[in-house]
Amino acid sequence: MMQLLGRRLRYLENVLLLLFFLIMVVLAVAQIILRLGHWGGLYWADDFLRVEVLWLAMLGAVVAARDRHHLGLDLIRRFLPVRQGQWVERGTSLLTAVIAASLAFYCGQFVQEERGGGSFAFANVPVWWAEGVLPVGFGLIALHYLRHVLWYVPREEQT
Repeated sequence: MMQLLGRRLRYLENVLLLLFFLIMVVLAVAQIILRLGHWGGLYWADDFLRVEVLWLAMLGAVVAARDRHHLGLDLIRRFLPVRQGQWVERGTSLLTAVIAASLAFYCGQFVQEERGGGSFAFANVPVWWAEGVLPVGFGLIALHYLRHVLWYVPREEQT
């Protein structure tokens, strides 16, 4: 059951990452063409692209956390015997999960505060919708690192 859920979450994350990237590229190219053709471009596109960079960065961070490709300082682990190195890696993953969960919580509070502000990110889209990726992204990062703690797989065996 957990493997099926994990595969579906992996598929969803990959599809969303690809979809956001494609939308960003197509819209940016369309903006360039419209401006070069003196049609002025889409008035909301620049702000939308700024928000989409945030969403794409968070999705990329989630995927990097899932696959354990985040930048890490594993100098200590390299000098320890394998068994102790695995425990150090689990400990750092647990610490990372706690920090990411804390960030998710505080980003959630931030988004709640922004919800009452009435500001718009682009077109008629409220700012808090655009910022909503922050608590979700950090929450998913926390879950992935917690998964690394509970179901440890050495880096060499990962696919």
